Amino acid sequence: KQGKYKLYTLKNRYGNAVLPEVRVVDMKQELLDGNTGEISRMLANEIDKRLKEHKQSIILLNRRGHNTYVSCRDCGYVFECDECSISLTYHKANGRLMCHYCGKSIPVPKRCPECGGENIRFSGVGTQHLEEQLHLLFPNARVLRMDADSTMTRDAYSVKLEAFSRGEYDIMLGTQMVAKGLDFPDVTLVGVIGADKAQNSDDYRAFERTFSLLTQVIGRAGRSDDKGMAVIQTADPDGHIIELAKTQNYDDFYKEEIENRKIMIYPPFCDIAQISCQSADNALARQYIKEIADNIKRLTSGEYNDVKIIVLGPCAAAVPKVGGKYRYRIVIKCKNNNRFREMITKATDTKKIKDVSFGIDINPETII
Repeated sequence: KQGKYKLYTLKNRYGNAVLPEVRVVDMKQELLDGNTGEISRMLANEIDKRLKEHKQSIILLNRRGHNTYVSCRDCGYVFECDECSISLTYHKANGRLMCHYCGKSIPVPKRCPECGGENIRFSGVGTQHLEEQLHLLFPNARVLRMDADSTMTRDAYSVKLEAFSRGEYDIMLGTQMVAKGLDFPDVTLVGVIGADKAQNSDDYRAFERTFSLLTQVIGRAGRSDDKGMAVIQTADPDGHIIELAKTQNYDDFYKEEIENRKIMIYPPFCDIAQISCQSADNALARQYIKEIADNIKRLTSGEYNDVKIIVLGPCAAAVPKVGGKYRYRIVIKCKNNNRFREMITKATDTKKIKDVSFGIDINPETII
């Protein structure tokens, strides 16, 4: 827009390929109609059609594991990691609850530690659970699961992709690793499960990531002479991000998103500096981040009153505890110039407290 760079846009697909037809399914209506599974009737019908035509399908579900959380039906207690403030994920392959942050795993408890009840509920669907649903719906289909659990060994990712490319599988189910950069001529169907989950985040890039992920995974279908189709399942079928992704309308997405960024003062209208600290001692971590915040306030009121910033925090991080360490953050909207860097260097030049670590990240990929 400023004329510093030249923008070239690719308006057509390679060869005879055309953009796939995109259909959106309202999962709330599916539930009202008696379908309690994760796969809509439309998507199931389209998968069945591809199986009969000896074509391939890709299914995206950006949550690994079998169930994303386990709770007690009697008192509502949710099983969380002792070391991290996040719910444990059930992995059926090893029959354990696992933390996706620190890697800790425990056997599935038979009783609730809060009330002693035995009415344990497994909720939230991950790729392992969806793989089971696909096998139940299509017993003869060859399903390939691609996630961090199934590709842990060396070369597993490339070996599995090559097998899919040779036609050894009918359906490839996976997390976002199946959404980008893949070119399989026989894939004529893409299904997206829980398309609206990615935008429910406190990160200012949430809509951008959702739009990007959807447009990329939709593009995996119909890359050869056969016309493709994409089925997007969502609880919010009228959501504007999904509608824009459905039509691959980047121009309108940009216009809307850039206006929101301008109003809220987010990049590219500013830089973001994230100061984070962590410690096994909660009080020390909180004390340290508060001291830095006080220093910033003092410096920008005096010697550096020409440095214009907006300070958010200090507050607990989005995941307040990871690996047994408590985490706090300050997010600063700023202009990353020499004066700002001088000020932030002085603000963080505090007396080092043992067992407290901190870091500064300029324009982080995610705010955590």
